[in-house]
Amino acid sequence: MANLKVCTPNNMITNFYVNPENVGKDNLKIVGEEAKHILTVLRYQKGETIDVVDGCGVKYKVLIQDLGNEYVEGKILLKIRRENEPIAHLTLAQAICKGLRMDFLIEKTTEIGVSSIIPILTEKSVVKVGKIAEENSSTTLSAVRKMGRWKRLAIASMKQSLRSILPDIQHPTKFDDLLPKIKTFDLSLIASLEKGAKSLRECEELKKRLRSPKDSLRHVLIMVGPEAGFSKDELSKAKALGAIPITLGTRRLRTETAGIVFSSLVLYELEDLG
Repeated sequence: MANLKVCTPNNMITNFYVNPENVGKDNLKIVGEEAKHILTVLRYQKGETIDVVDGCGVKYKVLIQDLGNEYVEGKILLKIRRENEPIAHLTLAQAICKGLRMDFLIEKTTEIGVSSIIPILTEKSVVKVGKIAEENSSTTLSAVRKMGRWKRLAIASMKQSLRSILPDIQHPTKFDDLLPKIKTFDLSLIASLEKGAKSLRECEELKKRLRSPKDSLRHVLIMVGPEAGFSKDELSKAKALGAIPITLGTRRLRTETAGIVFSSLVLYELEDLG
């Protein structure tokens, strides 16, 4: 009989990540730093079971069968689909934050349940197109390198929050290039500082959609600008394509705070949080 680990305060339940390319019909293989963590930090042995997620919505109960210096191989005992995932696919189009604030946003929105993140550059953004400047530094990192770090942070947050889907962090894009995508969503909402913008509780379109069968509201887009907000032209273009302006309250929020708050409120209204 397999020697099962007992969960104690010092041995918290956790998921491990496997690249979906390394998942077979009956077996899977974990490699790299993830395998080293299992082997050298947690010291799992052959015959023990672990929970593994592929970031594509599947969790596996795995019996460890072979261990190497940088790999762990195991037999798949059980598959669970979309564990701890919202019914709706929530995409956050977020104005890129300076320095480590974007890292914080990636971590927290992953924990909350966001399914996709699109870093956007707006008219009032302080971050320039093509390169993302490090705060208080004369050096710059390419968007590709930034995205690599963002993915690693998202993986860690996915595991910590016991999710099974790894958010798709897309390449940074200009707001105008995002506009054509608005109509591809079942519902699109844009954070607005303008007078007349309604709260989510006052959003009749959201209420209408919530009264429909739950599976009819599959893809929701929310858009968050920098602290100065979207320009009048950007708001006008988004509204013309069907986006609904939403206020997040009377207090001015940092852009990363707004992204987290907006995501939380939408998932709450979709009866996923709270």
